[in-house]
Amino acid sequence: MYEEITIDNSIFYIEQHHVDTFKQIASKLDNYSPLLKEGGISLLDGWIIAFNIWLLLLPDDEIIIKTDETSIYYTANLLIHDAIKDDTHFRHLKDRSNAPQELFYLASLLLATGLNEWILFVMKKYRLYDVMKRSQSRKYFNALNDTEKEIQIFLEDQALFVKAAVQELREESFSQMIKKYYDKAYFIYIDHYKQSLI
Repeated sequence: MYEEITIDNSIFYIEQHHVDTFKQIASKLDNYSPLLKEGGISLLDGWIIAFNIWLLLLPDDEIIIKTDETSIYYTANLLIHDAIKDDTHFRHLKDRSNAPQELFYLASLLLATGLNEWILFVMKKYRLYDVMKRSQSRKYFNALNDTEKEIQIFLEDQALFVKAAVQELREESFSQMIKKYYDKAYFIYIDHYKQSLI
């Protein structure tokens, strides 16, 4: 599914070479693709999340978040972006400037899985069952291509989710999720990927 990622799927201002590099790494490590799982949103959207997390792991001077007209429709993206980049465990991973690109790629897959699970956890905990049902059946990152009525429902869903997510971010569940999946990525990299090179 990573083949379907385009420059338009980025929540950052990027260039085509970013997309191409991600796809090259994904192709090289294709046997690790099953690490990415569905959760609160679809698997294709999970790939887009993984791509954006991978971009976020790049040096800060390469990545600037989009603040165009469409970003106002995706308030959850801005909230989660800030929560991820400010997380201590994520900063620890990002600060490993000499880390191999394979580790960052594996981390992006696992953190996307963790985030997708966390989104599902928030929707269940705050009883957003209708939002959950719609989120799992729609293409989140293409929601603005829907009809005007569907876009309005999407915006209402975003507002409900953001309200719940803000409350949940006061708890430790988000940071614990980052740590869990960062650790998992590191051990998969050491125990499986590096061992496969020997």
